[in-house]
Amino acid sequence: MKRLFLLAAFLLACLPLSAQDNPVIIPERETVVLDNFTAVPNMTLGLYQYARQCVLDGLSRRRINVIDVEQDGYGRADIVYPSFHFAASHAGHPFDINRAVRVMNDYDQARWYMTVYIARFHTHPVEHKSTDKDGNPVVRTDFTAELDADVYLYDADTQTNLGPVRWHYIYTGASELASAERYVIENLSQKARSFVTDNFRFKASVIQLGEYNKKGKLQDLYLSCGSDMDVSKGDVFFVYSVSDINGIATARKLGKVKVKEVTGRESCHCGVSKGEVEIDQAFKAGEVLVAVSDHDDFF
Repeated sequence: MKRLFLLAAFLLACLPLSAQDNPVIIPERETVVLDNFTAVPNMTLGLYQYARQCVLDGLSRRRINVIDVEQDGYGRADIVYPSFHFAASHAGHPFDINRAVRVMNDYDQARWYMTVYIARFHTHPVEHKSTDKDGNPVVRTDFTAELDADVYLYDADTQTNLGPVRWHYIYTGASELASAERYVIENLSQKARSFVTDNFRFKASVIQLGEYNKKGKLQDLYLSCGSDMDVSKGDVFFVYSVSDINGIATARKLGKVKVKEVTGRESCHCGVSKGEVEIDQAFKAGEVLVAVSDHDDFF
């Protein structure tokens, strides 16, 4: 019940009480301040810097604005690398609330503070023994790399911390050690993109219904989000009917849509995957319909 209430509150934020005077919701990007990272000492400085760049690349390509403190010279090189002493001085983890508050005081346009601790970076060779066609022993060696990264996300508005969220990835099969290291670190870019999708969901309005199939079922519709929010083909949204009755927030899930085409900075064309009848009826009845970005993994 609590989860449903929180969802309804999120959906109802900034909405009017009636559908008739409901303005179109145009989503805006959240701003995240990315602080320096910390890492275990067995990671070379070059790989450490590459890991941070991969995370930065992943964050920057997905629906948020990112402020990189290193671009402003806002560093802490004395404790960043290596970081055993720093981690031990903060109860075993690298998140320092005092540091987060100081940084955010200098970036009042942002709500979110983010830092990452690379808690494990391990590589090792793996031998594979076999024989050739003449029965002679053959030994082939490849390499495995494993990485764990703890992500801390601090909300300066509510003064709450989300984290640590652990990213784990292991890669096996590279013929060279450097390749195994590179593969496991480059995966951080995808982890960062998924993290944004999970934690920075946004709302948009259903602004227009589209075509109907031969059976009279709704096939597609349009939402009030587009290239300004890095919407892309294949993105998934839940569609809800939301209302506030006597101060009680309610949200009724109607269906699911998937982006077929981005049609502008603030518009996209979506196919209706579920809830064709429910969405059609609710829209025509003048209900407030809100689409919330999500992962296709939930279906």
